[in-house]
Amino acid sequence: MATSSVVVAEGANSGLAINLHPLAILNISDHYTRSKLTSIEKDPKLVGVLLGQQTGREVSIVNSFELVYFDNHDIKLDEEFFTTRREQFSQVFPTQSVVGWYSVGSTPTAQDVAIHAQVVASDAGPGVFVLFNPDIPEDAQALPFTVYESALTEGADGDGKFVQLEVGVETGEAERIAVDGITKEVGGDGDTSGQVGSLTMQRNAIAMLYNRIVVLVKYISGVIDGTATVDHDILRQIAALVATLPVMDATEFKAELSTEYNDVQLTDYLTTLLRQLEAFSDYTDKHLALHPAQSEEGPGRGFKHFGGIKSSMGGGSGRRQRRHHR
Repeated sequence: MATSSVVVAEGANSGLAINLHPLAILNISDHYTRSKLTSIEKDPKLVGVLLGQQTGREVSIVNSFELVYFDNHDIKLDEEFFTTRREQFSQVFPTQSVVGWYSVGSTPTAQDVAIHAQVVASDAGPGVFVLFNPDIPEDAQALPFTVYESALTEGADGDGKFVQLEVGVETGEAERIAVDGITKEVGGDGDTSGQVGSLTMQRNAIAMLYNRIVVLVKYISGVIDGTATVDHDILRQIAALVATLPVMDATEFKAELSTEYNDVQLTDYLTTLLRQLEAFSDYTDKHLALHPAQSEEGPGRGFKHFGGIKSSMGGGSGRRQRRHHR
């Protein structure tokens, strides 16, 4: 990692443990990609806020949003926009609070120190600074994210400087499934609505759940057979998991399944019927365009023709009227 004049040596930090979640990583990467493709500037300054929770000395960064700033030689954050967005996110995600901010670059700069002071002054919790380095080599083993905080060393050496913190990636089962679905291509050339991709994601999730259940069943069978070591902690967790599952009578389950199946079939039939009616309507419009309706002179005047052939009802009425006059 390149050195910076605003970064002090290790040992001057508060000992925070930082955990990055996939959503925050995706948001920062997406912010950089969009700015790179749409901005006129070569290397625009990107600034955003980090959201998460702090439990003791552990900080989890789970979300983020972008910030607006004014660049008049010195960057100044739009405090009104910052406050509004923070309140909006707090209403949707009440368990998440501002834990810091992020930017893009290879090393921290004096400009980052000034921005950090503004964010911290706006009540940013632990005041974490995440720096995303998009120029990291593709074969690098380390994450392209470096985490800093304000140095605790007092005096000229530590005043207005950063110190690096350890960072790790934390993710849950639901996050892994979501990220896996995002990274895969959704739909094919003939799947404009994305239904195939959505069904594939559901199938993968069900398959993953099935594999986990198979592992639990094998372990319980091994405990019963005496081939597996008894672990009461694992057994309690399995019992608690099973207790959360809904219990349903077989008869009620079959009735509900039958109702759902009939609803799906009915929807499918209605969709097919609508498509046939639409095709028939298109055919009728084309037919009338080639054979426009014409009127007939005489006693049967006013009856329409369909494709040059008089309708049987109209023709029959005309003949009956002529026989009546006779």
